[in-house]
Amino acid sequence: MSLFSRQTHFNAFKKVSPLLLGTMVLGAMAATLTAFLPAKGAERIQFFYGPFEPTIYVDDLETFAKTGEVADRLEVLTDRLDDEQENSLRLFLNAQYSIDEVSISQFAYSPLGESLLQSLGEIVQTDNFLNGGKAIRAALIFAAAESIEGMTVMTVLQQYPLETIQIDISRLQSLLTESEQVFRHRESVISEIEQLSDSQAVGGFAPTIGADPQLQGVYSWEVQTIQFQNPERAVSSLADIYYPLTSGEELQNIPVIAISHGVASNRETLAYLAEHFASHGYGVVVPEHVGTNTEKFRRFLNGVEGSPNPEEFILRPQDITAVLDTLEIKQLTDRRLEQWDLASVGILGHSLGGYTALSVGGASLNQTPLSEPCTALSNWVPINPSMLIQCEISALSSEGPTVLADSRIQAIVALNPLTSHVFGRSGLEHIQVPVMMVAGENDTFTPAVPEQIEPFSWLTTEEKTLVFIEQGTHFSLLSGSSSSVLPVPQGTVGPDPHQAQPQIRALSLSFFDQHLRDQLEAKAFLNQAYLNEFPAEPFKFNIVTAF
Repeated sequence: MSLFSRQTHFNAFKKVSPLLLGTMVLGAMAATLTAFLPAKGAERIQFFYGPFEPTIYVDDLETFAKTGEVADRLEVLTDRLDDEQENSLRLFLNAQYSIDEVSISQFAYSPLGESLLQSLGEIVQTDNFLNGGKAIRAALIFAAAESIEGMTVMTVLQQYPLETIQIDISRLQSLLTESEQVFRHRESVISEIEQLSDSQAVGGFAPTIGADPQLQGVYSWEVQTIQFQNPERAVSSLADIYYPLTSGEELQNIPVIAISHGVASNRETLAYLAEHFASHGYGVVVPEHVGTNTEKFRRFLNGVEGSPNPEEFILRPQDITAVLDTLEIKQLTDRRLEQWDLASVGILGHSLGGYTALSVGGASLNQTPLSEPCTALSNWVPINPSMLIQCEISALSSEGPTVLADSRIQAIVALNPLTSHVFGRSGLEHIQVPVMMVAGENDTFTPAVPEQIEPFSWLTTEEKTLVFIEQGTHFSLLSGSSSSVLPVPQGTVGPDPHQAQPQIRALSLSFFDQHLRDQLEAKAFLNQAYLNEFPAEPFKFNIVTAF
């Protein structure tokens, strides 16, 4: 009997991103350690498959990684890979991860890290078939400490304390089968979206009255940093206020947009959008979420503080309410705020900021226990890593609030949000204001189908728009260096994010113009024919209003 009975299992591997493979294998191969000191590197990787135990030898794997040469003993693996898959495997084995031992130790000992390692340890086990989660932690820490140019799979293997790494093939096959089903469904869904969006583009784009929304507006602006206090936080927070300016007649009834950054980001991450909105006459407020910002993660990874608290699911939406309350108070004394319409606010957020936007816009937290998906994380992690975060909601007190809506929020733009289990269908059905949800084809952190596309279909609000970005990743709409605190491989970032900024500037501005300013002509830009005016490479934007 062969190592894998079906070629399709390898095809599924081919479709899994390098980051997910890195998470699965880098973590899993290090599987069994904490109680051991690394006396020698692993010599073999053994695949347990009933009575059969095909073996890959680590020195053969190292030679293959360095030179591409395939030893006879390695053919048990390479005979089942085509040329493209072999090349992908070599790239994966040689990929470098720049992370120090303190940072990886902090993550590995955090609740989130322990959950991940425990899940992966169900597949990659000790040589006596025990869970390899604790071993993953130690191997990665030792490898990070010994690696000068960057940690790789091979350096992890070299720090492995036992001679044999045991892979449970039945569990791995189950995972790959499920992954293959997910990828096939994903391809079908993406094809349907592309067909729907193309059907809107018949006849081409006819320019309407008004400037192209991708271009900077006519207003200058100034930025002021203020302090605000979320009553539920022990410390105060900062927020940047963007005041639109004019040298002539003063602006009247200025609409307002709040921006919520994601995990390990800050007020600078989406500054290009804040500036764009301000140049078009919007007042913009960008609060810092101190419990999940860049500085918090820097301190966490440096061993100074603990990991973020699950209470952030509650505190982040409350930050938005708190900063809007602060602006209402400042309105009484700050002439620049007199004309700001704080009764009609739009919100834009990315990733966990997208969650924040949907939550403060009306979505309710999932009150259904998450035990079923969260007890099967070994199957979820490679398919949808955001479940690691979403399952943290189970740690919240049952007496805490589940509805965090602010009635001032009148329109929502959610970029790469996580939604599927933290809200669920019933939670998203509570939203009554217009929503634009944006998904990236190659988003490996909050995958498009389970986290944006399917949840989009659950929305019951009359005004909803889905934007799908071909070749888009979780980082394609970000700017600045704020995300550099996390060791994200360049391949996961994808094409230059600056090349996606014109489209998202245009789409988000048009969406807010339509729903905050009642500019019906803005809807003409929320159209596939308009998006087809942009280059199709490296990103192609698709837009639909029903799915």
